[in-house]
Amino acid sequence: MRYPRLNRRLLATLACSSVVALAVAVSPALSQSIGAAGSVVVRLGYRAPASVVVPTGETTLLRLVNRAREAHHLAPLVMSKALRTVARRHSQEMALDGYIGHDSAEGQSFVARLSAAVRGWHAVGENVALAPTVAQAHQTLMRSPGHLRNILDPVFRRIGIGIATAGAAGYMITEDFAE
Repeated sequence: MRYPRLNRRLLATLACSSVVALAVAVSPALSQSIGAAGSVVVRLGYRAPASVVVPTGETTLLRLVNRAREAHHLAPLVMSKALRTVARRHSQEMALDGYIGHDSAEGQSFVARLSAAVRGWHAVGENVALAPTVAQAHQTLMRSPGHLRNILDPVFRRIGIGIATAGAAGYMITEDFAE
């Protein structure tokens, strides 16, 4: 797939896997150190001219995630409307602002974003990806130890999936997890 005006670092990553993905998970005790882990932001050098949410992709990804959990004898994750809203906003923001990362464009951590949607949490996690297709994103996340750990974490019971179009680059995907 051709990626318009993406920076060299990102282009090299895309050439290897055609997917860019980042993962992070924390518990309240670790939230003070999240800045170091969650502040990874990759500037794309490309902004989507427009971005819309893709509900059918979200349903497909939920099905794929729950199949993986079932294969490991884990309970399926339930889609949370609140987490989905946060995930959708983040995916669209990343696509329109031309970056991929756990922090918002204003520097707000994913923990701060999720704290507004999840009260009294003990553990939260987030996977983000930019991929040409939802299936490719899921395959890449499943091959990455950090992403797989979030997907298969038995503590997590709820998920919010936000998939937004990212122009010629494909889809910006956010998976937000909570217990």
